[in-house]
Amino acid sequence: MESFFTCPICGQKMEVDGGASRCPQGHSFDRARSGYWNLLPPGGKHSRQPGDSKEMVRARWEFLQQGHYEPLARAAARKMMEQLPRGGAVLDAGCGEGYYDQALWQLALEQGKPLELAGMDISKFAVDRAARRLPQASWCVGSLYHMPVAAGRCQGVMNLFAPHSPAEFGRVLQSNGVLVVAAPGKNHLWELKARLYDCPYPNPEQLPEMPGFALEGREGLTYQMELDGGQLWSLFQMTPYAHKTPEEGKARLRDTPGLRVTADFLLWTYRKQH
Repeated sequence: MESFFTCPICGQKMEVDGGASRCPQGHSFDRARSGYWNLLPPGGKHSRQPGDSKEMVRARWEFLQQGHYEPLARAAARKMMEQLPRGGAVLDAGCGEGYYDQALWQLALEQGKPLELAGMDISKFAVDRAARRLPQASWCVGSLYHMPVAAGRCQGVMNLFAPHSPAEFGRVLQSNGVLVVAAPGKNHLWELKARLYDCPYPNPEQLPEMPGFALEGREGLTYQMELDGGQLWSLFQMTPYAHKTPEEGKARLRDTPGLRVTADFLLWTYRKQH
């Protein structure tokens, strides 16, 4: 059986044989117990454990499982499926734990559209959870800047809260392929930031630069989340604020029993230009 992914060393197609993927050059990769492939070459690592840590992944899993970002998951899935009237192959570039992919898979089933779904992330802890969540998809650990995916392999690419790699997105997309991008809106998590910092500032609503793509649509999504103290702490731990907040701000958040927090997202739809 042909793998969705290509060899990260030589770039050739790989065949899956039992628990291993092999290319014609003899490079071989074993499948992890949970079902993903580690296709990040040793030279592609900038640390011993690149990407989100086990603790950050666990916090995000616990928070997302409670449905607080479900409106965003549904909106992103709808955006993608609207552009794929006959279904197709979709790559989630920066898939995390596969939360948004679950929504996409479910919507494709409801619409009766065939979907070949794959996800990749540089964090093995995140991909391990994604593979356990949705075994119907293909998963790998890899770099978004050197994706082990053949040119023109996909009809769609999702890039939700992950680094942008326009050249790679354009390479793996077929002609006229669609790219769906999500990012925080101006007031995303404003109340949380107000607890952490004395002078919080709004997020820049900057249009991502995507050379080789034409912008086709922009959509905002804003709603309120009622969070208890435990949910607030999980939300904090899954954000970049966990790495740069002074102890004073962390203490204020720990003493907060509950808070209404704004969820504010931006969704952009791009089309690959000829």
